[in-house]
Amino acid sequence: MRTVTGFTVLVGLALLAGCGRDEGSGGLTAEEERQLDNAAQMLDDNMIDVSPDSLVANEAELEAMEAEANLAENATANAVAE
Repeated sequence: MRTVTGFTVLVGLALLAGCGRDEGSGGLTAEEERQLDNAAQMLDDNMIDVSPDSLVANEAELEAMEAEANLAENATANAVAE
């Protein structure tokens, strides 16, 4: 009986030894928690608005894109003609 009690105490101490003092919530160290916070902040900063309103094409943008395409076509046609 004494051996079982001693073994139980040793197992309990071994389990407690695995617990770090600098661990935060979820078993993370302070450094790991800081890195995760930084990664989450970077993801939040790079969020793209994909709401239906933001996907509607702006008429001025469409006209500008068409004008650029026409300029490129004209430049290509002029280069071929010369």
